[in-house]
Order: sequence, then C-alpha cells, then structure tokens
Amino acid sequence: MERLHFYIGQRLNFTTDSELFHDIYSTEVKEVFPDRLELAISLHKGYLLLIPIGTVVRWLIPDSNLVLISRVISRLPAKQTWSVSIPVVKRQERRSRVIAIGSGKGGVGKTTLAINLSLILSSLGKRVIIFDADIGMANVEVLLRLNTPLNLTNVLKGECNLRDILTPGPLGIKLLPGSSGISSFTNLNAIQFNRIISGFADLEEECDIFIIDTGAGISEVVLKFLEAADDLLLVTNTEPHAMMDTYALAKALAFRNPDLKPFLIINRCENENEALKCSQTFNKAALKFLKVQPELLGWIYDDKKVPKSLKNQKPLFITEPHSDYSLQVLYIANKLIGKKVSAERPSGIVSFINKFKRNFG
Repeated sequence: MERLHFYIGQRLNFTTDSELFHDIYSTEVKEVFPDRLELAISLHKGYLLLIPIGTVVRWLIPDSNLVLISRVISRLPAKQTWSVSIPVVKRQERRSRVIAIGSGKGGVGKTTLAINLSLILSSLGKRVIIFDADIGMANVEVLLRLNTPLNLTNVLKGECNLRDILTPGPLGIKLLPGSSGISSFTNLNAIQFNRIISGFADLEEECDIFIIDTGAGISEVVLKFLEAADDLLLVTNTEPHAMMDTYALAKALAFRNPDLKPFLIINRCENENEALKCSQTFNKAALKFLKVQPELLGWIYDDKKVPKSLKNQKPLFITEPHSDYSLQVLYIANKLIGKKVSAERPSGIVSFINKFKRNFG
C-alpha cells in the first residue's frame, strides 16, 4: 500500500471522522518511527487539540487524489505530543460521476433541467446530489420548496461541514446549497480549501452522480466548474441569441481547454427536425472556428406544463412523469447512464475539486 515520505518539522493539515472534530487542523511532525508519527499537540481557537485515541485521521495532501488515513494511537499532553499510525492510502474502488450543466445565458431552462434530471436519475436507482452553484441566483431550493438554513458559506467559516448542509429532497435526491459561498471559491485560503476537499471526500462515498447547476454566462467560476467536471452539458434553446450565447460559452471553454468534449441539449423545440437543424448549425460553426464538435445528447419539446410546475414549485417529473418534457429528460438520463466516463483522466468528486483548485493556480 502506498505511503508518503514524512520528515521532522513537516507541517500537515488534517480532519477526523469524529463529529466533535470536523474542522481542519494543523500539526507538525516531531519524530518519525517505522510504525508511527509523533506529532505536536497544537492549539485550535485557543484550546489544546486533544483528539481521542482510536479516532481516524484523514490527511489533506495538496493536489492529490489520494485519501490518506491514520488512527490515533496515543497522546501525551505533558509532552504536548500525540502519535498516529503511519498514514496509508484508503482504498476507494468507486468514484462518483460529476456532471456540470451550463448555459450561455439565463432563462433557457438550465436549472429546471438540472432538477428534473436529478430526480429522474434518482428514480433510476442512482444516489444523486445536486449542487446549486449559481452565484447570487441560487434557486434550486426555491423550486424544490426546501428550507436550507445552512450553506457553503457556513462550511468555509468552519461552522459545519458539507454533510451538515446536505438537505434531503424529493425522490431521495439531496441538495448541496452553495449560495454566496460560491464566490469565495476563487479566493480560498489553505484552511478553507481543505475544509472543502475534506467534505467532498465524504460526499464521494454517498452519491453516484454529483450534478452541478452552474450560473449562466462565462464568469471565471462557471468556466472552472464546467471544465473540471467529468461530463459537461451545454443547454440552449432555438432562439438565435440563445444559440449565440451558448456558442460564446463553448468558445471560452475551447480556448482554455481544446480537449474538452461537451454535450449539447436543445431545449424548447417544436419538433425533432428543429432540434436537429439547430444542432447542425451550432456544430458547423463550432467545428470550423473552434475545432470542437459537441455531441447532441438530446432535445426537449416546448412543454407548456413546465411554467406551471415552476409556479407551483413542483418539478414536472413528480407531478406528470409521462409528460413530453419528463419523457425527453428521461431519454437524456438513460443516454448519460449508458455513456462511460473517459478513462483518460481522473474522475470523481475529489478529482473534480482538485482540478478546480489547480485551475486557479
């Protein structure tokens, strides 16, 4: 099993599996033995950090997809030291799938799609978390009629962890409310980032699909979310200005990473021919000028029941699972499930957040 090299004087950040010690802490290596590390007992918020023997410690290694764990084996307050077993790699056989949904402009139905897609994937047996990452316009909780007193801002302040802000939703989905905390993603200090990476490592174990509803447009945070995901869905409709804005988003992404292979979803179509025509027009321009050809993942008919569902705060898949809209999103969900995540690059939630962080380096 893989080990890292440790040395005297090394500074390490960590968290634990204990509900009493869920923040991010720092310590210093005092001695390195074949079977253990001797560490300094540090102060945290003015108090000595006395972690109980037997507690599992998770080490936070920058820019690593590895999850390293130890167990506390002794503590000597008189010497201000404590000892843990040599950190080893925690085996993680499974990885969640990260799907980011973006659009060139607001009002094209991105959030409605994200919600109904989440519900349908859950109904198909997937454990789904939807992350509301729309800065200033976070409205997933409103459309689901959920109460989320805590959000990502509280996590960044160290007041709670990501598990604490997960909110149960209909059909078994869970909502991770971002709120204003999303804006801080571009300027996280080391402790704040470790709070996030630790929380995402926990989420990896309890969801199969992690859907990110990003903000509309081409802000820096939106682009980072989209290019770090395993799957990137671009949502547009048949209106010319919506197509142009989505093309602008595809252009910004292609400039940053020419290897990205986004999917395209055409919303509010009158019929299949209109969807195919819009897709062909979009792809012709993207291939000629961007050297990118998004794959048409599906299209959604202009269902007049959708506005009513938004007004009533009841997703259409719940009230009318056999409506045109629901059946088209079901088709998209099944197509997504049938596609395999590329093996060419690391995948999963921990990998996603590490790629996101490196993109700001």
